[in-house]
Order: sequence, then C-alpha cells, then structure tokens
Amino acid sequence: MSYMDTEGLVSNMDPARGMEELPLLPALSSMVKLIPKSLIEILDWFVENDSHAWIVGGANRNALLGTSVNEFDLATTMTPDEMKTYPDTIPTGERYGTITFRNRGDCYEITTLRTESGYNDGRRPDEVEWGDSLLVDLSRRDLTMNSIAVNVSKKVYYDPFNGCEDLQKRLIRSVGEPSKRLSEDALRILRSYRFMDQGTAGIWWPEKQLADALRQTKPMLDLIASERIWSEFKRILLGKHASEIVQRMANDGILKQLFGIDWMQDDVQIELLNHIEGDDVIDRLVVMMRDFSTKDCEHLSVKLRLSGTEKKNLIRRHSIMGQIPENMDSSMRVYAVAIGEWSYQHLRLERMFAQHDASLNYSVEDLQQLIDRLMNLKIDFQVEPLAGGEYIMQQTNMPQGPKLGALKAWLFYEQVARNLQSIDEIDTLLCTLSWQTEDTSRWPKLQFP
Repeated sequence: MSYMDTEGLVSNMDPARGMEELPLLPALSSMVKLIPKSLIEILDWFVENDSHAWIVGGANRNALLGTSVNEFDLATTMTPDEMKTYPDTIPTGERYGTITFRNRGDCYEITTLRTESGYNDGRRPDEVEWGDSLLVDLSRRDLTMNSIAVNVSKKVYYDPFNGCEDLQKRLIRSVGEPSKRLSEDALRILRSYRFMDQGTAGIWWPEKQLADALRQTKPMLDLIASERIWSEFKRILLGKHASEIVQRMANDGILKQLFGIDWMQDDVQIELLNHIEGDDVIDRLVVMMRDFSTKDCEHLSVKLRLSGTEKKNLIRRHSIMGQIPENMDSSMRVYAVAIGEWSYQHLRLERMFAQHDASLNYSVEDLQQLIDRLMNLKIDFQVEPLAGGEYIMQQTNMPQGPKLGALKAWLFYEQVARNLQSIDEIDTLLCTLSWQTEDTSRWPKLQFP
C-alpha cells in the first residue's frame, strides 16, 4: 500500500488536532509529485508501521517560493527507538529526536514530535519530551515560513501560524513572541538575517517586533559555538544580497557583537560584497577586512575558528590588497608565480575597489591593462626552479649554507622574470650576476609585494 494513495489509516489520536486541514496549494502539489522514490518508500514504511510523518521546514518554504527543493526534512510521531527499527539509519541527533534514514543513496533527517523546556545555555533545550501534537511541534519553530507541514497521503497542509501569508507578503516573522524564540537558540538570530536574503525573490525585512528582538538579544550570540556562527555567516556572505544583509547586521550591532570589530553605516567594503566575482567565501572576508589590520584578521579567524587553510588564505590575501605589480612582463611574471592562481582574482578585486574609490593611486584602466597582460602571458603557476643546489655548487664551488640558498632563490627569480626555459640559459645568467659578494640581503627573491 503506497503512502501516496492512503488517507490516514493510523488509529492513534489525531496528532494534527487543533489545526485546519488545507488542500495542497499548486506549488506544494507540484513538490509532492516530484518527491523521490527513495522518500516515498520511507513514507510507505511509516504507514506500514501505523505512524504519521509530515514534510516540514525548508522543502515546503522553497516550494512555495518557487525555488529548488534540495532536501526534505520530516517530523513523525515515532520515537527515535522506534525509528531505528528501519533497516538503514544513523543516530544523527538521537538525544533530540533526530534520526537520519538512508535509502537508495539518499538521506533524510526525521525528527520525533517534541516539546521542549528551559534554554539556559541559549543553544539547546534543557529538557526534551516526545510529543503527540504536530501543532505544539510547529509552535516551537523559529519563523512562520518554516512552520508549515505537508501530509503527503491526505494531500493537505497545515499552516497554523500563517506562514503562507507571510511568504506572500515577503515578511520575516517569528512564531510567537520573538525574544522567546530567539533566546531558545541564539543561532536563530543569524538564521533570521540569512532568511532576509531570498535570492531572486529579493530582500525580505523582518516585522518590527522581530527586528527589535534581533537587536535586543544579540548578546546571546556569545553562547554560540564558533563553527555554527561560521556556517551561518558563510551562507549570508554568499547570498545574492549579501551587501544589504551584512550592512543591516552592522547597523544592528550584530557584527560588532560577533567579532568585536565595527563597520560604518553605508560601508564601502560591505557595499562591494555584491560585486565580487566567484563564490570563494574567503574573498568576501578579505573585502570586508580590507581596511582593517592583520591583527584584526587574526582575531576574526579565531572568532570564526577558521581552518588552518582558511586562516592562511585570509591573512595572505589581506596582506596583498592595496598593492599591484608594475605593468611589465617581468614584474607580472614574478607577481603571478608568487601569488599563484589567485592573482587573477586579486586584480579583479583591486579593479572593483578602483571603480568605487577615486582616491586610489591606480585606476580601473590600470587594473584592466594588468589583467589583460596577465592573461596574455599564459603563466605556468607550477613552474619549478631549473637550478638546484647541487648544480649551483658545481658551477660556483659555493658550499652549502644561507648564501647558497639565497643564490638559488635569486636564480629562480630571474628564471621567472626573464621566462628562461633551459639550464643553458641559467648557466649564461650566472656569468652576469654578481654572486661573489657576501651581502646577500639585496639579492632578489620570488615574492610579492
């Protein structure tokens, strides 16, 4: 018996009591028709075991917005122990009622209906009890747009907090009293800002009560683990309307609360977030931090608990901003090999700043010439030194030591700058360099700036 064709065969007390059953809207109906077979089979399993399950959260919201539905989350009357009788599960968040079901290579998080109480740490409930009311479960969610549930078998949906109406009005509104909802999990503060960016659907601002609550509860952000903050902030930075949302966060004091760093109103660095090419989130941090110090970047890295690679890229890229190479083939080669493939993006970012800041000592035209020259040079970013230590010792009788290392670096610099291709060219070059001097401090090496 298929879940798609049954109509409430379970005999338990109706967990949807207290809510109006509404026929599926066209958008929700289209979503149901496209549900993967892997999920249909899981829903069938719930029916076979006399239990209820509903699609909740982001899938319904995205379907109503006309955006792609990439994942399905479900709520159920089954307890975690009962769900684990399914053939293939992962106890993702068993303590809080969430079990991941796997079928045909797909994964679905399914959570037991629950009630919660006490949020003394601002991150998680002190007590979780399994419930039998879908209405109570929906009432503890953050935003009305996320508090819609779909019963696939009955082809109905439940919307007790008028989330559909708020979607139509393009309004961000909390379920119940905003400060209470936000205090239950301070990450909801950042989620609220993320949901303000609705991509092609534009920017949706929060209603006044929620807007006030976001500013009032911001000290609770100190309770959130850095990894969770970075996960949400990444998504905000990569949003279509990142400039407007991040500026709103700055104006509301959220950024200062998070990072101890203050951005101005109508900040140019934030304004440029919408103009960055590519989807490298570290580039967005680099642009935001352009006028701040390296120490500030290190502090930000700690606050967000960036990975070693993320921190290295942020500090390195930040140190280069505001500096450009000379418009000559040799200088461009050295610059490009020293910076690596990010050199293209660096010049694009500098061009972007030049478009918005006439006080810089280089123009948009200057940057475009550099970009064109770099493209024409066809740089080999993986180039290796032609002259190794043993070769240099044979040619110069120089013993191992710092001077040998300095000469090797100098030869590699010249190799890149002059675009040398053979060891014979290096041999000729050696005859022209004044490597006999003991003062190696002035010898060039491959670096930028």
